[in-house]
Amino acid sequence: MSDLSPNGDAKTSLNHGENTTHALSTVPTSVTLSAEQFERLYLTPMTRQQPKLARQVGNPTPLALGGFVITTTPLSCCLMAWRGASGNGIAFIGPIIFLGGLLLLITSILEFILGNTFPCVVFGTIGGFWFAFAASMIPSFNAAAPYSTSGTDTISGLSSPSFMTTYAFLFITMAVLMLIFMICATRTNMVYTLIFLSLLLVFLLLSSAYWRLAEGDSTVGNKCVKGAGAALFVASLLGFYLLIVQLFESLGFPFHLPVGDLAVLWNRRENKDNGDRDLESSD
Repeated sequence: MSDLSPNGDAKTSLNHGENTTHALSTVPTSVTLSAEQFERLYLTPMTRQQPKLARQVGNPTPLALGGFVITTTPLSCCLMAWRGASGNGIAFIGPIIFLGGLLLLITSILEFILGNTFPCVVFGTIGGFWFAFAASMIPSFNAAAPYSTSGTDTISGLSSPSFMTTYAFLFITMAVLMLIFMICATRTNMVYTLIFLSLLLVFLLLSSAYWRLAEGDSTVGNKCVKGAGAALFVASLLGFYLLIVQLFESLGFPFHLPVGDLAVLWNRRENKDNGDRDLESSD
């Protein structure tokens, strides 16, 4: 379509002129991301938000350490028979449930919320063990009573050879778990590693004690029980130290107690391996 100008010249339509001078181009509407790009865009922001969340809710680890030391310290004294203590922990059923199991379970949930997998698993499993250990000594759970001669006496069942032989396998399983935790703790610090090493000895000695006592060897069995108490006492002292370290840091004390950071050793090893690979690729 065209119009005549006052001079008689044909004039092109405005719309036609715009269509010819401003041609439309196709814009791609889909973008393909590599796995590395996707991780940087979506996973990295989530990781960066974690420290902010940690500052809002605080550090839950001292809560678990408090429950750990307030349970293990008197129990270790009982196992070592200090001042005539006896019963292998029956007197501490209440503290084991509410100070050991409950506080560690709460801390495990909080560590899960913060995304701390290793502390979550450690506190959750140890807290669950405290619950199970206490339940074995509570008559209403009927765990040890069937092993007694009457079939209804929990106290007698706890000291029966059949119960000790059977229950020792739980200690062996916990010893294997502590070994795994100890290996994982070498990525953290020396204090954590020594705590798990002490707990490993505790469960190994308790399993040995139960098997020896079940066979009637009270001399070796009682020595193993006392050895387990001594190892547990060392673990509780290390727990007290780690608790003090974390509380001092939370309150901003102007000094830092050493914990023997082992992550530095792993980082040096990884840097050395990366350097060796770079040299090999350059050659």
